[in-house]
Amino acid sequence: MEIMKAIIMLVVILVAFPLVMNGQETEYNVETESVSTHVDKILNGPINKEGLQQMPYKLWFNSNYKTYRVNTDLLKDAKKKNIKNLKILAFMGTWCHDSNREIPRLMRIMDDMGIGDQLELYALDVDKTSLKGKEKGFDIKNTPTIIFYLNGEEIKRVIEEPEGSFEEELVRILK
Repeated sequence: MEIMKAIIMLVVILVAFPLVMNGQETEYNVETESVSTHVDKILNGPINKEGLQQMPYKLWFNSNYKTYRVNTDLLKDAKKKNIKNLKILAFMGTWCHDSNREIPRLMRIMDDMGIGDQLELYALDVDKTSLKGKEKGFDIKNTPTIIFYLNGEEIKRVIEEPEGSFEEELVRILK
């Protein structure tokens, strides 16, 4: 009888473990209701390019991403640096016009540099909060807030828009 209980318990554990682990995977591009009067839904929590390329977000994302001309001359030297140690954490609002303009530009530059996977992107609601609470401890007051890390250390924040361009910011950061 004890052996039967042990076998049943083992089966329960083997079945339940993958279900529990699967529930811990990051869910991207979650839509929630908006309190803003000019949009019905917003993205909230971790997001990626695929989420921004869906309606209605693709209306502003695709046009800003595709039409932005990356200053490749300015980035020539930056591309030669050890850019693998650069990480970017960005908080944005799909309801925010500054985010709608700046985040596609930043993503275009990072894709051009071959480091698009080094961007971690979170969408916030109008109260600057997210479903996962990732923004806690980062003192986010405006969107977008883009935090640059080099070798794990925060070295720069761009709030709302860069001084000049993101290319100029990257050149300064990677000196």
